[in-house]
Amino acid sequence: MDAIIIVDLQQDLPVPPELVRRIEARSREFPRRVFTKFINEPGSLFRTKLGRNSCLPGTPGAELTLPTTDADLVLEKPGYGLGPMQIAQIRAAGIQKALVCGVDTDACVLGVVFSLFDAGIDCEVDRELCWSSSGLHEAALKIVQEQFGTG
Repeated sequence: MDAIIIVDLQQDLPVPPELVRRIEARSREFPRRVFTKFINEPGSLFRTKLGRNSCLPGTPGAELTLPTTDADLVLEKPGYGLGPMQIAQIRAAGIQKALVCGVDTDACVLGVVFSLFDAGIDCEVDRELCWSSSGLHEAALKIVQEQFGTG
């Protein structure tokens, strides 16, 4: 594996502290860490349709839970998955296969995995390093297993 991709561990999101500790410990085993950071832009469907007001631009709640270093790649994203710009940054970093973990398994983790797969970047999902606030963790892992052969 070329990297670990840590999905949306942010201050506004109710991530269990033990999960954060496990992800941080596991991340030390990888040559590269990539963090995704959800930015809930004004007028987004997350705000207007779903009524979600977390991870607003420029607020402390949008900040990552784990400290990053200059060697880490931080990718801001306005939705569930990664766009062409973020995929290009992952490719430019030489990442061809990655371990994906983070929150929520049924939303952003799933969206990121779909994005990577569609871009031809191989990945695995560590079920013990993911979590869902909605309670749909196991259902999402079934989708991951069926669609990507991992999880």
